[in-house]
Amino acid sequence: MVDVPSKLSARARVFATGQGRKTDPVDAHSVAVVALRTKGLRRIVADDTAAALRLLVDRRDTLGRARTELVSRLHHLLLELVPGGAKKFLSALQARALLNTVRP
Repeated sequence: MVDVPSKLSARARVFATGQGRKTDPVDAHSVAVVALRTKGLRRIVADDTAAALRLLVDRRDTLGRARTELVSRLHHLLLELVPGGAKKFLSALQARALLNTVRP
């Protein structure tokens, strides 16, 4: 694998199509042409550390999305249970206090 600078692939795309429109097939073709015809491009080597960091970042993003979804569901339920609803930014302690006021 080689690192193809975006400037080179954009230039190849403009020369190939005459319009410079960026579609996935046209962009892939221009990157491949530049990679094949340009000498001295930087080679890319897989890095285990980067892969491990990518996994950690993906996990963090997943946890963040799960938390946001959970808070959204809790807020929606509080809107149904509490007259007047709950405020937009709600802490766990405030949600607990609101739930304690609700009688089944």
